[in-house]
This record gives sequence, C-alpha cells and structure tokens, in this order.
Amino acid sequence: MKMQILVALDGSRAGSAVADWAAARADSLGLGLALVHVVPGEWAYPRETDHELAEIRAEDLLNSEAPRLAAAFPTLDITTQRLSGEPAETIASLSSGRPMVVVGTDRGPGTEGQGYGSVSFQVAVSSKCDVAVVPGVGPQKRSGVVVGVDGSPESLDALDKGAEEAQRLDDELVVIHAIGPEARLAEDGSVLSMAVQRVHQKFPAVVVNEVLDSTRGPGEALIAAAREARLLVMGCKGRGGLSVLLGSVAQHVLTHVQCPTILTRP
Repeated sequence: MKMQILVALDGSRAGSAVADWAAARADSLGLGLALVHVVPGEWAYPRETDHELAEIRAEDLLNSEAPRLAAAFPTLDITTQRLSGEPAETIASLSSGRPMVVVGTDRGPGTEGQGYGSVSFQVAVSSKCDVAVVPGVGPQKRSGVVVGVDGSPESLDALDKGAEEAQRLDDELVVIHAIGPEARLAEDGSVLSMAVQRVHQKFPAVVVNEVLDSTRGPGEALIAAAREARLLVMGCKGRGGLSVLLGSVAQHVLTHVQCPTILTRP
C-alpha cells in the first residue's frame, strides 16, 4: 500500500476545504489519503444517546467525504477510519511513519488565548511527522511560499522544506528573518544572507525574495506575510529549543493561521 497522508475530519463546515487540500497534495505526490474522524469517548457526552448520535454522524461524514474526494481525484487511493478517544492524542498517535498529518484550524485569525484549547495546536506539537494546519477560508488568489529563519537547525529544516515546496508549486520562496526594532542589523542580516545562499545552492531554480523585518517580532512577521501566501512553512522549534512551544513563535502562528501552514519535523 502507498504511504498515506492522514487528514483528520472534524465535521465542521470548513472541513471539506481541509480534505480537498490534503487530497490535492496526496494526488500530486503519488501518495494515498487516509480520512480519519475521532469521536470522543462516552465521558464527553452528557447522555449515552448523544455519543451514539456522534458515532452515526461520524460514519455519515466519512461515507460522504470519501466518494466526493474519489470523484474529484479518480486515481487517489482513499481509506476511511472512525476511531474513539481524545481527538488530538488519537490523531498524534497515528502520525508515526506518515509523510504528513493534515488538520483544520479550530481557531480563527484574531482568536485570543493560549494554545491548550486548540486541537490543531496539540496535534502539531505532539505528532511525529510534518503537520499541516489548514484554514477553511481565505483569499482565492494566493502566491508565494513563506518560511521564517532564525539560524537554528530547525529553521534550516523548514527552509529546505519551503524551498522544496516552492519548487514543486512553481512559486517564489519568501524567506523572512524578523529581528525586531532593537536588534543589530549587521549581525542578524547574516542569518538571512546565509539562508538565501543555501537555497541558491540546493534549489537553483527557485526564485527567492528575502525580507529582513526590523519592525516586528518573528510571530507577527510570519502572520503578516502569510495573509496572502500560498503556504507557510515553520520549524518545529525556534531559537531556545522549546519542547512544548507554549508562548513560542509556533504557538502564536498556529493559533492565528492565515494560510495552509506546515510545521516540519527534522
């Protein structure tokens, strides 16, 4: 069987757009697609009948999405699976060995608060493979693959992935290094120049647009750049090596998703 991209369906109105994005990616890469819906255990429902209804709706969702995607992508191998458990934990447990897990964003742009309440954030933090967080709506015309660099090994992984995606999509790569108003331009500018040189050496056909943002911090700079972007790529950790990401750049961006956003794993 082909390796499968896993897409977590949540039954929301935006969920079909998330499944479409995952299916298009799987189809273009010659991969399969696994549609998964996780129903929380009986503990999550006030009445047993509510849990039973949720399971019925889950089956209906999978049985409607699979043929819809099969019609749109006739050569795509699609499987479906309904599971029970805590959604974020269950999805993350299926991530090992996957080329990617795709989830929708359950927090719209501008949502306040920490990331603990976000299923998509929890999946991104705890999965063992790359995770794409895909919003359900956005401008129709988008361009550019955005990647942020800070000199860390994780950001170099993201840079390579971003360049690979730009090459695959035949789009430009926008490399951003945000230093804020108090940083020393000469010192931090070298991070950006080395990143651009790396792309030119490894992906010579990719057009690179470099941005040194001295007015905003990394999170805000990436959110701003991603508003009209086709794709945003980030490393799983930034400078400092935070393992939980709470309060980090990734946490901030993932709870304010502007475009499909890939969080890479080394």
